[in-house]
Amino acid sequence: MSVCAIALLSLWCVRFFVYILLPHTMALRALSALRSATAARSFARVSIATRAYSSEQLSDADFDAKWKAYFEDQSHDEHAIRRGLNDLFAQDLVPEPVILEQALRACRRVDDFATTVRIFEGVKDKAADDATYQVVVNQLQPVIKELELTLPEELGF
Repeated sequence: MSVCAIALLSLWCVRFFVYILLPHTMALRALSALRSATAARSFARVSIATRAYSSEQLSDADFDAKWKAYFEDQSHDEHAIRRGLNDLFAQDLVPEPVILEQALRACRRVDDFATTVRIFEGVKDKAADDATYQVVVNQLQPVIKELELTLPEELGF
């Protein structure tokens, strides 16, 4: 290998290091710093968000009264009723029949048949077994007949 070829190779290696490897290394360091800063910020956000939750615990009677009053409110449209049902079914419980009765009446008031079927599907999903679901449906039979509702089983679901 000639001296000229060695010099050219050395120059190429220096340029490769300066223009390719060095910026890449600096970019990796910057990316690593950015990741750690983002992780620290997201951790701070999570810890702040957990402190913002309410620690209010309602008794069973207050819980039932709250949701019964919510669904009795005449000003709620179908979207507000669905939002309330979503919040209600997000709880780790099977709603009491008195709450479900008011929810079914609210759905009938806004003429939302599909949501009445969804209520029964939600109860079936939340119930521990079919016997629990049947108890709730049996307690709601007078309302089902009065409002002329259809159960998901009658629709083939």
